[in-house]
Amino acid sequence: MISPEEIRQQAERWWPEVLRATLTGEAFFPKPLIRIGKVKANERLRAFDRIRAEQEALLAGCKSRNGNGYTLHWEERNYRNVGRNRFIAAISIDTPDDYLHLLRRGAAYRRFRADAQLILEKVPRLQTWCVDNPLEIEAYHGQWPDLLRVVRYFMDEHQPGQYYIRELPLAIPTKFIESHLKVLASLLDAALPPERINDDFRGVNQFEQRYGLKYRQPTVRLRLLDAAMAQQYFSGLSDLQIPLDDFARLSLPLQRVVILENKTNFSNLMNFLTLPRQSATAGIFGSGFGLGGLKGVEWLQQVELLYWGDLDAHGLQILSQLRGYFPHARAFLMDRATLDAFPQYVLADAPESTAATLPHLTGDEQALFDYLNANRLRLEQERIPVAYVRERLLIK
Repeated sequence: MISPEEIRQQAERWWPEVLRATLTGEAFFPKPLIRIGKVKANERLRAFDRIRAEQEALLAGCKSRNGNGYTLHWEERNYRNVGRNRFIAAISIDTPDDYLHLLRRGAAYRRFRADAQLILEKVPRLQTWCVDNPLEIEAYHGQWPDLLRVVRYFMDEHQPGQYYIRELPLAIPTKFIESHLKVLASLLDAALPPERINDDFRGVNQFEQRYGLKYRQPTVRLRLLDAAMAQQYFSGLSDLQIPLDDFARLSLPLQRVVILENKTNFSNLMNFLTLPRQSATAGIFGSGFGLGGLKGVEWLQQVELLYWGDLDAHGLQILSQLRGYFPHARAFLMDRATLDAFPQYVLADAPESTAATLPHLTGDEQALFDYLNANRLRLEQERIPVAYVRERLLIK
């Protein structure tokens, strides 16, 4: 038969539902326990002493001057050998007070109710959130005044793009929001109207973008290959690192841009630094599969766009990704002629790509992808002689 400790363990699993019923007003008690190990008829005589000891333990466990905790429901039987005896037929917890007494959770329950009342007074729109997340209410006890202050700010005062996360005009510790991003994201999703949330961004790592805060921008490294343009617009500076939003707002008379893949490799950087001088042309030091950051840069749609990555399956996969944003992008030194021109530099150690058909490659490029991937071949861009690069780049 079930023990008093096992009763407490079973009741413990009800805690979230008890809290939820408190918020909805639904009746949760009386509640019968399940799997109590009810005595079978053929055991009553054969294991009479054990059964009596187990029942006495349960009877002792439910009696207290402060409350019962649980209630035992009995049935009586008359046996010729042992006389009339009663056996436990069911066990229930009948009232919220009994339940809280059993788990010694009275103080926790009162804290929960006070926190829930505070939340709904300050932000009534969080009613459904509270019902769905009772354990979150309990977990953040003591922090709800500051959490709700943040939520009300975003509901009533926030202007997109005005502040960084640590400079919000709130009387809270400067790192409070950063320490509570997960729960705040959940609260803001429930409290804010959909038009105040940028659903292109998700998760705590994109909290600022999702809720319209200023954030530390990724940067784009731009090298102007046109000395006259560099002098006119940047006092002669030709190698610039620019936050992405500022990069998207550039207005330069560029006609051609070359994007180089970035594997944070000195040799690849040297390719970027040794691109030949050329009028109305710039180089971008890219970031592999992170090139998606450029997709919102509208002015790149208006220039001739070249992509130069390693000549391997992954390089062509990145090219296909880039064409998804910029259909006019062309590959530079990523063709069969270049591969065949430098057989001495081709390696057979490239990681295999799991991609099959890449939707933005031409037929020749897809065939080259299949060939490189099947043989795990690669020609790293830094192995191509500078003279060859300059010759091909200067060909219009």
